[in-house]
Amino acid sequence: MTPLAFAQTALMVVLMVGTLVLVHEAGHFVVARLFGVTVKVFSIGIGPRAFGVRIGKTDYRVSWIPIGGYVRWVGADPFSDSGTDEEGEWIDAQGSFIHKPAWQRLLIVAAGPVTNLVLPAFVFTALFLAGEPQWKATIGYVVPGSAAESAGVVAGQTLTSVGGVPVRTWNDVAEVLDAGVAPGGLALELTAGTDARALVVPLADVSDPTHFGDYGLDPRALDTSLLVDDPASPTGKAGLRTGDKITAVEGVAIETWTALAAALEGRDRAAVEARREGEQGVITATLAVDPSWAPTRFPADDALWARWGLAHGMTGIAAIQAVLADGTASPAQCQGLKLGDRVLRIGDRDVRRWLDITASITGAFPEGGTLADTATPLPFVIRREGQIVELTITPSVVQEVDQSRRYKVGPRVGFGPGGAYVYPPDVLREYGLPDAVARAVEATTGSAARMVEQLGLIFTGGAPASQNVGGPIEIFSTAAEAAERGWFESAATVALLSISLGVLNLLPVPVLDGGQILMYLAEWVRGRPLPWRLRERLQQVGVLLLLSIFLIVSAWDVSRRFLPETVPPPVKCA
Repeated sequence: MTPLAFAQTALMVVLMVGTLVLVHEAGHFVVARLFGVTVKVFSIGIGPRAFGVRIGKTDYRVSWIPIGGYVRWVGADPFSDSGTDEEGEWIDAQGSFIHKPAWQRLLIVAAGPVTNLVLPAFVFTALFLAGEPQWKATIGYVVPGSAAESAGVVAGQTLTSVGGVPVRTWNDVAEVLDAGVAPGGLALELTAGTDARALVVPLADVSDPTHFGDYGLDPRALDTSLLVDDPASPTGKAGLRTGDKITAVEGVAIETWTALAAALEGRDRAAVEARREGEQGVITATLAVDPSWAPTRFPADDALWARWGLAHGMTGIAAIQAVLADGTASPAQCQGLKLGDRVLRIGDRDVRRWLDITASITGAFPEGGTLADTATPLPFVIRREGQIVELTITPSVVQEVDQSRRYKVGPRVGFGPGGAYVYPPDVLREYGLPDAVARAVEATTGSAARMVEQLGLIFTGGAPASQNVGGPIEIFSTAAEAAERGWFESAATVALLSISLGVLNLLPVPVLDGGQILMYLAEWVRGRPLPWRLRERLQQVGVLLLLSIFLIVSAWDVSRRFLPETVPPPVKCA
């Protein structure tokens, strides 16, 4: 990253985090003024005053330490019931915080986190009104043998209408399918350049008509990463090997597997260029059809493989985990899987793409199962260096964190694919006000519920705090990554961080807003304040607890971001 780009990202992060603090403190400020409390200081940041302006009785300032902020009102000392405030000035009861009824003080303190929880709904609404970046409805890949392929759908075409409803994005397609498909089949209108065509995909071979993946449609194209599973094939003889990525055929640049297939169609010989990981420069090779090459074929071997020995990296094994999330040795390691193995079949499912592998492994475990359940053994058929190998592998059952940071129990074998996806371009999908509000409320409440659920798992020991709690470094890193992805991601991240700030501040910890709310609620119920010595002790415990948590979380941040990962000792197979 250049110095200018770093400075721009840092400025964006400061603005993002500063917005959260501003909103939180503004919530306290507005409700305090509504109840007639005199506010002495409204500060963004803590520590000595850097600059600011005094308006009326309030000093609006920016302080030197850019962590958090605060609102200081008259009579803010929780240990003083009358007399002077913390700076020795005589308290005017009319504008004093501690002279207000307990229910008013409770609302003033609660206003900060509540504002943080309400803000995201407005942010998401504005984002959905302005337009959410969504994948353009361009078909990246058509699964061989699928209903879509049989109907004549070709990768690279763009959907313009599904079931008679105009579409622009894959979200549009999903919404149309979710609303139901006519019994006669799925009517599609597609374009490719200036050509347009209409066709109908019959439903006879579609297991779930509400999901476009079951038609054989995939928004994601495959890149040109190779898996060479037979050294005697034309690809193997040309000197190419697993992990190479073809970049050109006969001097014409290509980016996707579909483009590679099109470039080789009708040829018996082709000059290709490729790149190899870890090596500089371009590899040149010549592919030549070899009529004497007659290997054993499987249904997963398509025409491209049958002619050239070309298979995509996502049908094979490019990484093997020695140890799974629970610390046990992986079945992949223990059952003898090798890097470069190509998976041809699992059980009765022919493997044409990575989804076939994951679906087979997922299907070996009961939905909603627990760690006490076991997975069903799976028979694997593999091609390794031209030889067919059959293995029976029983997936391990482990608890892992999914993309939403939720803990789920599931089956794992412990290997990963090669290659990558090429994603369709984004287009902005605008929503009308009712839909934007509904989606915004759903996004806000869903995120808040997931955070509360995750906190519950942390407190009950169901999730390790070290992997699920972030401090200032983690917040800065998250904001920086979002800032690099553009304005939509930046604003959405601000909304999510605002939810985090709101939820965490409502925790019943003294010195946090949640702890203050509990004390004022107790005072409201009792009809008088808690004993001042008890309040003092609670505040002291709260400060120590908060400082300890801050130091521990910061240490976790440093460990995650800057220290090398510790390599676990080898685990012996059973």
